[in-house]
Amino acid sequence: MPRLTYARTGAQILQAHLELGAGILYRSPIAPTGSVPARGGVPVLFPQFADRGALPKHGLVRTARWTLVQESKSDQAHSVAFELPMAPGQFADWPHAAHLVLKAEALQDGMHLNLQITNTGNDAFAWTGGLHPYFAVDDVQACSLAGLAGLPVEDRYDANLTTEPGSPRNWGDEPFERLYDGCPPLRLFTGSQWLTLTASGFKQWMVWNPGQEGGDALPDLPAGDWQRFVCVEPVCVRRPVELAPGAVFNGTLTISAQKNHH
Repeated sequence: MPRLTYARTGAQILQAHLELGAGILYRSPIAPTGSVPARGGVPVLFPQFADRGALPKHGLVRTARWTLVQESKSDQAHSVAFELPMAPGQFADWPHAAHLVLKAEALQDGMHLNLQITNTGNDAFAWTGGLHPYFAVDDVQACSLAGLAGLPVEDRYDANLTTEPGSPRNWGDEPFERLYDGCPPLRLFTGSQWLTLTASGFKQWMVWNPGQEGGDALPDLPAGDWQRFVCVEPVCVRRPVELAPGAVFNGTLTISAQKNHH
C-alpha cells in the first residue's frame, strides 16, 4: 500500500513508500535541531534558490508552517495537499503576496508532486527555486543518471565546463554540483531499481551530492551517508520566473519506478 510521511513544517515530504517496497527518498536519521528542516525528503525552495540572493539559503518556505488541507488514503494511492499563504510583510525582506500549494501523491509504482505558486498581490515579483528531492541509492558510486548529455551546464567546481559530456553521469567521492539548463526526462539507476524522472514547468535540473568531505562536514548527516543519496532537483534558477499579479506557476515532478532491469 503506497504511503507518504511528511512534516507540516515546509510541507516537506519525508518519505514515499511505493508498492515496490523500500522508500524512494533518503532521510537522515539525525533529527534536526531548532528551526532547521529535516535533511532529506523533498524540501520546497522558494522564493530563492540556494544562496543566490539576499534571503536565507533556499528561501523562506521550507521553515514555514504550512496547512494540511487534504489527505486521502486507499490501497492504490496516498495523497496530501498543503497550502501556505504569504502576506506582504509576513516574511522578512520579502514584501510580496503569494499563495503556495504543494500536492503529493504516492502510487504503487511512482510518485507525483505539484508545486503551484500564485501571485496574490498587486505587484509582479520574480522568484527562483523548485523541489529538492533526495533520492535514496544503495551506493552513489554505483548508481547512474542518464538523459543529461549535451545540455548546457554550470559546474560549481569547474568553471570551464559548459556542456555535459555524453555518457551517463556517475559519481565518485568528490563533491558534485551541476545546474543543467534544460529539463528533459531522466533515468536514475539507484542500484536496486530504475526511476524515470519527468518534470514540467521547471526549466533546469540541479544535481548534487556533497561527496565524502562535504558529507562529513554536515552535522545532520551520519558518517558515510553521503553515499546513500543523490539530489536530482527540478528547479528554475538561471532565469527567475516573473509572476504578474494573478499569474500562476505550475511545476510538476513525476517519478516512475521499475525494478532492476534494463
